[in-house]
Amino acid sequence: MTQSDNAASLARPQDEMLPFLNNFHDIFTTIGILILLGGLGASAGQIMTSLGLPEGEQAWQLALMGLIAAIAVIVWLLSALLVGRQRRILPGMVLSGAFAVSATIILVWAYVQYLIHGAGIDEVGLETMLSPAEGMEFSRASVAVVLDAMPWSIRGLPVVFALATFLPVAVYYVHFRLPFAGGLAGVGLVSLTAAAAFTLDPYSILVNLPAVGVACGGALFLAGIVFDMRDPGRESRLSGTAFWLHFFAAPMLLSAVLNVTQLGWTLDAADFENMDQTNLMAAMIADNADTMRLALVALSVIGIFALVSLLINRRALIVSGLLTAGVSIGVIVSSVGLGTGAVVAITMLVLGGVVVLLGAAWNPVRRILLTPFPSAGPLARVFPPADGAVG
Repeated sequence: MTQSDNAASLARPQDEMLPFLNNFHDIFTTIGILILLGGLGASAGQIMTSLGLPEGEQAWQLALMGLIAAIAVIVWLLSALLVGRQRRILPGMVLSGAFAVSATIILVWAYVQYLIHGAGIDEVGLETMLSPAEGMEFSRASVAVVLDAMPWSIRGLPVVFALATFLPVAVYYVHFRLPFAGGLAGVGLVSLTAAAAFTLDPYSILVNLPAVGVACGGALFLAGIVFDMRDPGRESRLSGTAFWLHFFAAPMLLSAVLNVTQLGWTLDAADFENMDQTNLMAAMIADNADTMRLALVALSVIGIFALVSLLINRRALIVSGLLTAGVSIGVIVSSVGLGTGAVVAITMLVLGGVVVLLGAAWNPVRRILLTPFPSAGPLARVFPPADGAVG
């Protein structure tokens, strides 16, 4: 048995293997890709300089978009070799990101060109559309005034931008089946749905922003559950895609749930006048009467997330809450009048100790929590059983 085979034999589904690295060769290849992409960018800059075109003019823009398109083609060809044939995961993550950014830039630029040269809309026209709402308080009526003055080519900009972001990663995922691209596609699809809803009724989306955030994060989380259910043994690309869906869902869902606990499910006029208070982190460090309550609420929410994370055997929910948990613990510790140094030290000791203990006892704790759940059937696909191995 080779060293790699021995390492593979020690891999257990309950340990949640990381789907972004095969071996050191992935790191080596990724370094080369990063250097190559830097060289392509520098070469594009040199070519643009040598052309001597007036910056910002149409010919200059066309030349720049042509070079970006060429980079996208090179990235796709590299992906066909490294991801399609060799299944290099970490290089694929870099390449998928480079392709998505390049393609998004080109798609957005193309639509802007349509607005300027096709629909005849310029900066002055945009200011004219917005002028009727000047001086009006934020309300459904003021939003309706602006919308009535906007053609759908402008009103649909959020959908266009979301599509321009979603389509490249979706195409990349469908073609190469790279789990990381699948996670990005999930984020893009949720963003596209939210953008479509915003385009149809922007006032309702803005007023219900906390609820919308929970819905978006929850949708990504449920998508991760669905992919996990299709691969309960955590052995295929489906599980890798689930990992990234959970990875992206965790911070989105956590921040949205914390915002709901702080602000409620909807925003009112006062929230729009003082948007700084809609940031939980800023509110917790503001040192006011609500600081302690917010810290305790945040810790309670993170505790619930930790419980869910244990049940579904996905650590992303816990990791996403470490910063917020640290701030919350610091707020509670500082309330007893200790100095800054002592607060930092105690906070790090408590937070680090909890994480280390939880990591050491992950599987034993899971076995206890999963006692009421069946070890086979549909529920077992959602809550994977813990085996006898010590985590």
